[in-house]
Amino acid sequence: MGLCVFENSVLHQPVTALRGVGEVLAEKLAKLGIVHVLDLLFHLPMRYQDRTRIYPIASLRAEQEVLVEGEIESTEVVNRGRTMLLCHINDGSGILTLRFFHFTTAQKYSFAKGVRIRCFGEVRQAGFKLEMAHPEYRLLAGNDPVPLENTLTPTYPTTDGLQQRTLRRLIETALLHVDELVDLLPENVVRQQRFLPLGECLRKVHTPEGNPSPTLLLSGEGVARRLVFEELLAHQLGVQQARHELKQVLAPAMLETNHFWEKLLRALPFAPTNAQARVIHEITHDLQQTTPMNRLVQGDVGSGKTLVAVAAALHAIANGFQVALMAPTELLAEQHYQNLQRWLEPIGVETVFISGTQTPRQRRRKVENLLLGIGHIAVGTHALFQNTVEFLQLGLIIIDEQHRFGVHQRFALREKGKQGDHYPHQLVMTATPIPRTLAMTAYGDLDYSVIDELPPGRTPITTVALSNERRDEVIERISAACHEGRQVYWVCTLIEESEALQCEAAEKTAETLRERLPHVAVGLVHGRLHANEKESIMRQFKCGELQLLVATTVIEVGVDVPNASLMVIENAERMGLAQLHQLRGRVGRGSVASSCVLLYQAPLGKTARKRLDAMRTTTDGFRIADIDLELRGPGEVLGTRQTGDVRLKIASLLRDQHLLPTVQVAAREIVAQYPERVAMLTQRWLQRVGEDTATRFFQS
Repeated sequence: MGLCVFENSVLHQPVTALRGVGEVLAEKLAKLGIVHVLDLLFHLPMRYQDRTRIYPIASLRAEQEVLVEGEIESTEVVNRGRTMLLCHINDGSGILTLRFFHFTTAQKYSFAKGVRIRCFGEVRQAGFKLEMAHPEYRLLAGNDPVPLENTLTPTYPTTDGLQQRTLRRLIETALLHVDELVDLLPENVVRQQRFLPLGECLRKVHTPEGNPSPTLLLSGEGVARRLVFEELLAHQLGVQQARHELKQVLAPAMLETNHFWEKLLRALPFAPTNAQARVIHEITHDLQQTTPMNRLVQGDVGSGKTLVAVAAALHAIANGFQVALMAPTELLAEQHYQNLQRWLEPIGVETVFISGTQTPRQRRRKVENLLLGIGHIAVGTHALFQNTVEFLQLGLIIIDEQHRFGVHQRFALREKGKQGDHYPHQLVMTATPIPRTLAMTAYGDLDYSVIDELPPGRTPITTVALSNERRDEVIERISAACHEGRQVYWVCTLIEESEALQCEAAEKTAETLRERLPHVAVGLVHGRLHANEKESIMRQFKCGELQLLVATTVIEVGVDVPNASLMVIENAERMGLAQLHQLRGRVGRGSVASSCVLLYQAPLGKTARKRLDAMRTTTDGFRIADIDLELRGPGEVLGTRQTGDVRLKIASLLRDQHLLPTVQVAAREIVAQYPERVAMLTQRWLQRVGEDTATRFFQS
């Protein structure tokens, strides 16, 4: 018997071995990470539907998902902007309307008066009545009772064209072989944690019997506690494996003294904070090793990450290597370029800006300089890892706001710097504070530094939340601030998922503010402006030629104007805490007391109110990160719905963090005593959460 499954088990076979699975269906399943029959067992439910009992219509409430049964009283086709079929059913306790927007003539005639019908769906409020739109239904013949389901019905993650009933059927087939699956956890861990056997646990999660709580079923405290533990363990092993693989490759040891940094320190009008000095020391130690640095630097808004990055870059340059600094937006890349140019040109360091909007002619000279080694630091967006950009000797990669980049982009840039057997060092930075538990689990393959001190002179920011009805008061406040010689941001946030609409809203707001504040110089920046236009307007704002800058969220990170003391954010209730905190960090960068006004559209929902309350009560980015994690979950806090770094099937980093110390002990035991199980556990859980995750943990 093998450790994973019996040698000749059906679980080893591709899903096409199952009845009814052809190439087309196999392709759809592969999008979910389901390639072998075994994968079906670990494709876990998101939630459950309760079809084990029939609810009286009189007891129904909006937003419930329930099973009802009644007799059809009448059926009608109506046209209210669009044609629809309405079917009214009565169970003796009340009347419910079934609404169908897509229907056939045969379907209409099948809904005859007096026919019994059983249907399942979400109850909605429609005026003073309740209805179900497009419920699942079954017409019942005769008066004999029709049996109900014995278990809760699982709802699985799916993809276009793959129906729930198909997934349920295939998973039921796989469950027939669940006893062929062998436990990979050490026996003492199973015993100490009092875990159910793996097969029994999977059966209970896929086909829960009795009347268990659906929420408890998938929690770290219910029958799935065993699966939660194993998934966290797989991630921990994946992290350890990635760290181990990273230590197996070589990097240039940069042992020369950083004389450029000494020159810069003499020229700067300020000294690094103790926190900056500590992190720079950690980075310098990494760069002197023969294995690649792979370090995450976290710092709250305004903590001085740029100076830390410059220190790292100058160490590489002093040792004869080039540096690539990648930022997520052109505006932030441009600002990095301008800051670096201002600081480094006087000490003889050449900075090159590479942009996706540059013409081939503009870019050609800059790329040539990099290839010849004349350019020391290349600053840019994703344009840096295009095939046309080559380095003579890339020794260090710095990635700003790293969670905005996909894993493939990070690896593409690292591969670009490979010379022979040597890889470049890598430093990743974020101004989005991440709770330590989440950071150590999600980015455990990275060493971890925190700049937990703000430079002296930063003044606290007062934050208020005001209803949109008080807009006039806010405009008066802007007028007063500009009269006192201060500058102001007005941020127009995304109302609909359309850059064009966002820019249009910003243009209208700027026009209105120019009319209301004729004595104030108003500028406008949005994502559709050409890079040169954006740079020109930002330069005017920095120089004080513009007093009020109306902008979209393109100014979220990186913009540094010490004279700006007031930030107004429209539609603040629609935004995440991390983004609100980033935007607020654009003010309070000078010595004058600063304010942030969060304009919202009443009434506020429960989650929106919690977000705005958090912004009003604290400016601590790490406290805000904890609240953001609680409200949104790890996928959104890390931006990983796009990049695919952390997609947990059943575990929750927030809810289950108390398990992590035990998980780490178990991971060390498996690596030491059962090394052959490491790949089995990581493949079981990680290769089914998206290609990027597998890349993150297994690409070296």
